[in-house]
Amino acid sequence: MWWRRLLYILALGLCLWAAAFAGSGFILGGPAAAPVAAELIVVLGGDTGERYQRAREVWTEGYAPRLLLINAPTANVRDARALLPQLPGAAAVLTDNQPGNSWQEAEAVRALMLAEGWRRVLVVSDPPHMLRLAYVWSAVLRGTGLEYTLVASEPAWWSAGRWWADPRARSFVASEWVKLGYYLAHYRLGWVGEPA
Repeated sequence: MWWRRLLYILALGLCLWAAAFAGSGFILGGPAAAPVAAELIVVLGGDTGERYQRAREVWTEGYAPRLLLINAPTANVRDARALLPQLPGAAAVLTDNQPGNSWQEAEAVRALMLAEGWRRVLVVSDPPHMLRLAYVWSAVLRGTGLEYTLVASEPAWWSAGRWWADPRARSFVASEWVKLGYYLAHYRLGWVGEPA
């Protein structure tokens, strides 16, 4: 009967939605990887401390000699510059306060990489930001031969398996799904105006 088929389809749809909802933390954070050797570590803007802290650890562990802070709080820039005497001679702290969104950050870093002859960067951001960043960075670096590795911060408020239990994580996850859709509509399909 047609109504049994409809119930089956509705039940299946509900199960798929529930799985996607529960798995959002793993889906959004999935593209993150362990740091590897690179020429530059990039701390994306919008940081409330966790991104810089993770990048600082990766930097002092020697994965890259240079640290780029985008739209960073002054305290983070001061802290990073204070670390320079403890690091190898090639260590440097760079800043960029121009990019206004994730796409512009990737474009600015691509231009810097091409100008300096750097081949790989480590991009540090929060776990639920990783899926959108994977889309952005792969699109912006496509055809250049340049490489990136996404490194997730380790915020106390984040749990991939229980993201809905924390208000900040809930807000971040909801925002990321909306922004991912917006970025795809704007940059891939050209349907909407400039993203925030």
